[in-house]
Amino acid sequence: MPTKTDKKKRLVEAIETLTSEYDKYSQAAVKQLPALETKNNESLEKLLEVVLLRESLSQRTTNKAPASVKLRASIADVILLNDDFDRKLISANAAAAAAEAS
Repeated sequence: MPTKTDKKKRLVEAIETLTSEYDKYSQAAVKQLPALETKNNESLEKLLEVVLLRESLSQRTTNKAPASVKLRASIADVILLNDDFDRKLISANAAAAAAEAS
């Protein structure tokens, strides 16, 4: 079972990754993204919607949006961690259980 320190460390790492991906996307984007608020899930969800909408629109126009797969994954990871759901920990536990079973 992860400790509170482990959870905090994991959240800090996820926020660093998100900030890095956000900066890369922003530099490549023609139109600036909304401000990054990592503690506010509602703000992160809106940011995710904006990125998804831009990607969808860029497929129908000649203006291509920057690649957003890593940014979208980073946003989702921070949203889940803010809700105390660590997808990486769950995946690691599932893989360990599967390896044990075989």
